[in-house]
Amino acid sequence: MKKNILLLVVVTVLIGCKSVKKFGETVKIEAFGEKPMLIREPYLQMVRPTSTTITWKTDSISENCFVEFNEKGTTEKVVVKGNLVSHEGNKFNESILTNLKPYTTYNYNIYSNGHLLASGEDYHFTTAPDNKKTAFSFYALGDIGAKEQGSFAKEPATRITELAVKPDFGLGLGDIVYPKGESKNYDNHLFKPFQEVFKNIPFYPVAGNHDWLSDPEKNFEKEWALPNNEHYYSFNYSNALFIGLDSSNGDFYNVEEQVAWLTATLKENQSKFDWIVVYLHHNGKSCTYKKDYQHVENLYKIFANNKVDLVLNGHAHTYERLKPYDENGDVDLLRVNETAYENLDSRFVSVTIGAGGKINKKWAADPNDPKNCIDGSIVAYAEHIPSFALILIDGNVLRFKGIDSYTGKTFDEFTIKK
Repeated sequence: MKKNILLLVVVTVLIGCKSVKKFGETVKIEAFGEKPMLIREPYLQMVRPTSTTITWKTDSISENCFVEFNEKGTTEKVVVKGNLVSHEGNKFNESILTNLKPYTTYNYNIYSNGHLLASGEDYHFTTAPDNKKTAFSFYALGDIGAKEQGSFAKEPATRITELAVKPDFGLGLGDIVYPKGESKNYDNHLFKPFQEVFKNIPFYPVAGNHDWLSDPEKNFEKEWALPNNEHYYSFNYSNALFIGLDSSNGDFYNVEEQVAWLTATLKENQSKFDWIVVYLHHNGKSCTYKKDYQHVENLYKIFANNKVDLVLNGHAHTYERLKPYDENGDVDLLRVNETAYENLDSRFVSVTIGAGGKINKKWAADPNDPKNCIDGSIVAYAEHIPSFALILIDGNVLRFKGIDSYTGKTFDEFTIKK
C-alpha cells in the first residue's frame, strides 16, 4: 500500500487509555479538536507470527493515529503510533504492530486525534503460528465488489462470520472492485459488506482484469499492504505456502519477470512446506462461459513439476471444480472417486470460485454443452450459485468445501491426503 516507512512509537499503558509510559516518563494522550469521522472500519493485513498491520480510514481532519492493544485475557496494554496518508480527499490511518507473540489473540482499539473510534471484544486478531504443525483454515472467493444494487457480497461475508470456527485469513481471487477497480468505490462495494470479516481476519487479494481498468498503482496498491511488489507475492502459514499471481487481463503483468519469480519461489520452497496453493484471477482450461487462457495453461507444467496442490481462480461468476490436471492439462480418466484424492503426485486440482458478489444469470453450468467447452470430462463438479470456498489444512490432509453464500450449506466437498 504505502511505500513510505512508518514511524512507530511504542508505549505501555498505565492507567486507562489516557496515561501512558513513554521511554520512562509518564505522559497523557488527550483528545483534541473535532472527532474524525470513521469512514472505513479497520481491516487487517500482513498478520505474521510477530507483527500485524491495521488500517482504517477517516475524513481529512485526522492529524495523528494510534492503535491500543493487549493480549486477550490480560490488562497490560501497548500503544503504537501510526502514519497518515492522504486518500481520495480523506486519510488512511495505518499502524504496524510488532514484537507480538506467535499464534496469540489480541484485542485492539483505534484512535485518531486522540479520539476513540472503535473498540470492544469484536475488534481482535490472532497472529500466525511460528510452527508447521498448527491446523488452520482460510476462505477464498473472487469477483466480489460489484455495484451495490446488484451485489450480494454481504451474503458470503455474513456466512463467514457465522462459521463456528473462523478462518485464519482470506484470499481474494481478483476483480476485487467493480466496475473499474477505482479507489473511490472500495468503501461501498467491498469494505462495507465485508467490514465484520476484515476487522478480525486478514485478507490477501490479487488483481483481476476489472482491477486493471484503472491504474492499479494508483488504486489497487493504495488499498492494500501486501508482500513483495503487491502484484505477485507469497506468504506462508503453518505447513503451507501461498502464491498470489497478477494475471492482469489474461496475459499477465510483467509476464517474464513474474514467471521467473514464480519458478524460483517454487523451487526455493520445494521441501519446506507440505502444501502449495496458487491463486490468481483468470482460468486456464474450463467449461464456463469464459475462454481458456493460454497464459495460464502455460503455467501447468510449472505447477505440476513443482508440487503445486491447489490452484484457485475467479473470473467466471460461477463455481467449477476440475479433475486433477497433469502438466499438459490432461485428466486421468481412470479416476472414479472425485471426492477423495490420495497421492496426486504431479497433478493439481483447479477450482473456479468467481461468484463472490455477482453471478451470470444468463448462463447455465453444463459441462456437456459444447458451447461451454470441447471436453466436459475435465469437470468433477459444477454449481451455478453464489458461493465461496472454505479450505481446512491439518497436517497431511486438505479438506475443501464449496459453500452456498445464502444458506451456508456445503454443496461440494473433497479431500486430498498425502
